[in-house]
Amino acid sequence: MLLQRLLVAAVGLPVLGLLLFAPEPVFAIVVLALLGYAAFEMMHAAEPNAPLAYGLSAAAATALFAALTRTNPEVPLGLLFLVTLATMGLLLWPTSRLAATIGGWWIGAVLYVGVLGSHFLLARNFIDGRDWLIVLLAITFATDTGAYAVGRLLGRHKLAPAISPNKTVEGAIGGLALGAAAAIGVPMLLGVATRMPGPLLLASVVPVAAMAGDLLESALKRRLSVKDMSGLLPGHGGLLDRLDSLLLAGPCLYWIVRWLQA
Repeated sequence: MLLQRLLVAAVGLPVLGLLLFAPEPVFAIVVLALLGYAAFEMMHAAEPNAPLAYGLSAAAATALFAALTRTNPEVPLGLLFLVTLATMGLLLWPTSRLAATIGGWWIGAVLYVGVLGSHFLLARNFIDGRDWLIVLLAITFATDTGAYAVGRLLGRHKLAPAISPNKTVEGAIGGLALGAAAAIGVPMLLGVATRMPGPLLLASVVPVAAMAGDLLESALKRRLSVKDMSGLLPGHGGLLDRLDSLLLAGPCLYWIVRWLQA
């Protein structure tokens, strides 16, 4: 398992680096394809025996929505972000009628991946957008790594055993601390958001969002009774399993940076 994870990382990290430094249109096309596939994964996990058309239509709708937000500033993304969170809450509610229908999961997949993931495209178009995406990745990876390392070394108290039994309070503290350090240090190294309250906002909000995104996807998998959204990435699960923290951290970073650059 560890060898598989290392091999996937050895291939994936250089590819990620190339994607970040690709021209914006190329970046957008690849991200749209990835978001579409992630929505397809979620639909297949929710209804594995459903006709292929459900997954493909969710993928297409997700990619089309994200493409629309990239070129149309009139899309009420803030409102849709709140609608997405409310929809996820309904899907996770034990007696939810929405979660009992394939249409409910179709809507959930498009909103969850499309609305949240479209913020990656918008962040790329910021002034210093490439640097801001590096900041997003650094904070998210630092939060995940800190939580894993500290949890393995010092973890004693379960954080959310009903959702993710391996996560601990000690790991969460370690992850938030390392994520906050990355949120302050990486923007300074890159020369962005050096003035207060930018670093404090990033440090206090984005690591929490990254951790919440991880827990949200874990809750969705529990609701669907699946270990991973797919087996696309050996040792890592599916693509959506790798995007989970970024899907909530990305919008939070986007709105902070948008406010800072206003």
